[in-house]
Amino acid sequence: METHDWLILLRDVFASLTWFVAIVYFLSGSQDLVYDVGAYWLRFWRLYTYKKQPRLSLERLRARDQQRIAVMVPAWNEGEVVASMVDNIIKRVEYENYAIFVGTYPNDPATQACVDRLAKEFPQINKVVTARPGPTTKADCLHNILNTIRAQEEAKGVNFDIILMHDAEDWVHPQSFLLHNYLIPQVDVVQLPILPLPTKWNKWVHWIYADEFSENHMKDVPVREKISGFVPYAGTGTGFSRKVIDFLADEHDGHVFNESSMTEDYSMSKKIREAGLKSVFVTVVLADDKSPWYVPLCKRPMFISNWSYFPMDWTRSVRQKSRWIIGISLQEWEQTGWEGSWLMKENFIKDRKVFVAASASFLGYFILLYFLIFAAGQAGWLPFKLITILVPNTALANLVSFCSFFMILRVTQRITWVGLTYGLIPGLLSVPRLVIGNVLNGLATFRALKVFSDSRRGRAAVRWDNTQHLEGVGDMHGDDSPRQTVPALERPLDDVLHGLTSEDPTEIVSALRFIPAGVSEVERAEVVAYLRGLVTADELRVRAALAQTFGRLPWSELTPTLFLLLNDPDSIVRLNAARALLSRPRVGALLEQAFTAAGPKAMEAIIRIIEQDRRRQREIFTLMDKDNLVVTKATIMVESPILRARYAAFVGSQSADSPADEVSHAPELDTL
Repeated sequence: METHDWLILLRDVFASLTWFVAIVYFLSGSQDLVYDVGAYWLRFWRLYTYKKQPRLSLERLRARDQQRIAVMVPAWNEGEVVASMVDNIIKRVEYENYAIFVGTYPNDPATQACVDRLAKEFPQINKVVTARPGPTTKADCLHNILNTIRAQEEAKGVNFDIILMHDAEDWVHPQSFLLHNYLIPQVDVVQLPILPLPTKWNKWVHWIYADEFSENHMKDVPVREKISGFVPYAGTGTGFSRKVIDFLADEHDGHVFNESSMTEDYSMSKKIREAGLKSVFVTVVLADDKSPWYVPLCKRPMFISNWSYFPMDWTRSVRQKSRWIIGISLQEWEQTGWEGSWLMKENFIKDRKVFVAASASFLGYFILLYFLIFAAGQAGWLPFKLITILVPNTALANLVSFCSFFMILRVTQRITWVGLTYGLIPGLLSVPRLVIGNVLNGLATFRALKVFSDSRRGRAAVRWDNTQHLEGVGDMHGDDSPRQTVPALERPLDDVLHGLTSEDPTEIVSALRFIPAGVSEVERAEVVAYLRGLVTADELRVRAALAQTFGRLPWSELTPTLFLLLNDPDSIVRLNAARALLSRPRVGALLEQAFTAAGPKAMEAIIRIIEQDRRRQREIFTLMDKDNLVVTKATIMVESPILRARYAAFVGSQSADSPADEVSHAPELDTL
């Protein structure tokens, strides 16, 4: 073949590649454009909708009665890292009612020793040792932690209302627990942003994560939630209502997490969405933040997000990204296919197009090289000239023009969202990092295909391909003033009454905490009179604290006032009152009265609280049958499919027991 023939052949080959790359870019860019438009529409819609409402504040977060939180931290070879992470939670997180369960392995003595040292110093720390040596899978480790949580509940007679997942390298925001507590059980799952910590500009690999997470968590995921109700969980910073954990255990024979997946969090998010339960992705800057508008989110102390260091070297990054691709794209594709609504299929396309997109990106650089050589030849810098691929006004030329528009749009969006999160300079530097990120993601994709292929041919088993966190746990801004627990000391009744009559809401709330339960009848009547007057207080924190107090004081005279709080216009007060109602004596009669007279919002609050606690459910089910609680039974059966199913299982288990067993296992009927 002559030189001209070779040039024609080369032109034809690259023209075919250009068609392939341009079609992929066009289809992918069109999908991304929908998310771009959706993100800006969502931000403007929120501004318009929320401008008439008060912004979420620390006062509202603190007014919610603190539910018991179990923090699950799986750790394989994470000794020193998990120590720093746990130390940060204990010293800086504003919350009291929680326990941390660290999952360790029998063949990882270093991490065990570290957790033992922490447990001696802090009673909130619980060490879990898995049944099998590691590494198994992250899901297996989480199941061992869940089993320990359940065992502790049985042993101590308590219930963990919220199950919170964190990784060993996380920097946990000081107010994040308060936010989970505020939203659950009004929603079933809360996912907070997880973002890479800002670092030196020359840590290119780490900044690639920052670029991608900024656009994904600050733009794409909120739009996904609004469009399809699907929130892909991050596997950290994820809070589950206890209702969700128990529901998944019931539906999947105790397997809450998918042990055959490298991304059990993504698999779980699909199951929860398919079950019709509500997940929310929360990006919020509290009203207490006084930073100017131009300050990036990473410098706003009241932007509630969790942060961590991601791998800063090429090898670990490729391994980590390969694991994500295997779990999200390959294993989920293999295990569940394309089942779901067309909206879910659109989500699958977005998550699984990585293989085609990575290939197109690699080929795109070769095509770019062809155009550069063509331009150099036309300028006379080379002794030969390539034949042009793009002829003006042809279909391919027009398609490439569209792709050029999408490329410019992608660059501007990357600058915008990275700039919003980290500042203008990091936003501008994200442009050259795009090239490095494309190469890195391409290598991770090809490695994922190889690892997955090897596992299917029996060469390797699915294991926890855990990323070594050599960078440790970083530090961020936040309202992290030292936490001081006020000792629950007795106060003279005169001081308490003085506080209850104060005009300062802070003094009133403080006085409510110290009302003694054992007082004379005369003193009790005086206290009750003051408490009744607080039902109409203007301050939310006063009414919310009043509802909490009614759960501590078992006085029957307070019952009518408690029912008033159950119908309070604010959801915080209603939920606090519902928890108080269920902790009072003769709860069966109280439930019957509440479901008879309370409004629909009060009923919803009571049912959501009941759904959170299996032990409480068993006691209420027993009361429903023994005391013939007709209204309670009818309300629960109609309003809660989950409680309806559990009641049916309860009745079945009772009928299977002998009469003697029924008597011996019956709980106390007058109290919870």
